[in-house]
Amino acid sequence: MKLYIKAFLAKNLGDDLFIKGLVNRYKNHKFYAISNGFKYNTYNNLKVYSNKFIYKIIRKFKLQKHLANMCEATITIGGSLYMEKTENDKHKEFTLGKNKQYILGCNFGPYKTQEYFNNVKNAFKKAEDVCFREKYSYELFKDLKNVRYAPDILFSLDISEVKITNRKRAIISIVSCSYKLDESYTENYESKMIELINFLIQKGYEICLMSFCKREKDEEAIESIVNRCNEELREKIETYYYRGNVEEALDVLGDSSLIVGARFHANILGMVLGKPVIPVIYGDKIKNVLNDMNANLKTIDIRKIEEFEISSIQQEDLEKVINIEKEREQSEKQFKALDEILRRE
Repeated sequence: MKLYIKAFLAKNLGDDLFIKGLVNRYKNHKFYAISNGFKYNTYNNLKVYSNKFIYKIIRKFKLQKHLANMCEATITIGGSLYMEKTENDKHKEFTLGKNKQYILGCNFGPYKTQEYFNNVKNAFKKAEDVCFREKYSYELFKDLKNVRYAPDILFSLDISEVKITNRKRAIISIVSCSYKLDESYTENYESKMIELINFLIQKGYEICLMSFCKREKDEEAIESIVNRCNEELREKIETYYYRGNVEEALDVLGDSSLIVGARFHANILGMVLGKPVIPVIYGDKIKNVLNDMNANLKTIDIRKIEEFEISSIQQEDLEKVINIEKEREQSEKQFKALDEILRRE
C-alpha cells in the first residue's frame, strides 16, 4: 500500500524514532511525507519531499491534501500535535485528504476554546482509529467508538542494539523556555540547571547536556547555560546535539546511570533503557503519563522551579528504576488498527 505520513519531520529525536518504528514495522509498504528542508534518506520505503521551495508551494496551494489522496491511507503519528497555541489554531483543518485516517501516539491539549475542542473532535470522528498515549486525553474523547488508549509508542522500542552501560554519567535533556513556555521562565530555569549540575558533580557524576531538537532551540538553551557557567565548571560539561543519527543518540542515552529529562521522550527512553529518571516538567503530558503508570518519581516543574530545592533530591531518587514491562507490552496496541490493514509479517 501507499501510505501518507503526517508527522513532525524536523530532526526531533522522539518523532524520528516514531517514524523509524513505523516504516520498519511495515517494510512491505511505501510511505510518503513532506518536510521543510529536513532530509530523511535512511529508509528504503520512505520518500520525504524535503525541498524548501517545493514545501512552500505545497503549503501555499494546500497541495498536502492532494499528496495524501494519492495514497490509500493517511497516518498521523506524533505526540503533541493537537495544541491550541494561537487564535488561528481553532480554524485548522485536521483531516488530511479523503482517504482512510489513522491517528496514533498522540495526546490532546492544552486547549483554550470549545471551538478548538469541537473542531478536533470532528476530525477524530472521521478517523478509522485514534489511539492516545495517555488516559487524560482518552477520557476527553472516550464517547467516540473509534478512540482508544495505549502507552507511548516508544515504550516498545527495540533497544537490542543499543550500547547500554552503567557509567556514572548524568544526561540532562534541555529545552528552551522561550520555545516551550515563555521567556520569563528562562532565568530561573537556567540557574536551577546550573545548580543541579554542581549538585550532581559533587555526587561524582559526569555531565552531558543533550539537545533533542535544534529547530526547537534546545541547542541555544544549552549554549546559554554553558556560557553562564564559570570556566572550571564549563570544562566538566559535555554536550550532545542530536542531528538525525538515532542510533548514536540512543547510545548516548544508554551510556549513563541517570537521565534528567525536560524532553518528554528523554524520560520515556530513560525508563526503556532501565535508567533512573528525574522528569523536568514544562507541561502536564509527562505528569499524566506518570499518573497512568502510578510512578512516584521526583520531578522538577519549570513553571514553579524557583520553589524547588535541589537539596531535596535524595539518593533513592538517583537510583530509582521503574518497571515498564506492562507499558512495553501494552504499547504495541498503538499499532493494532494498522496491523489489521497492513498485515505485518
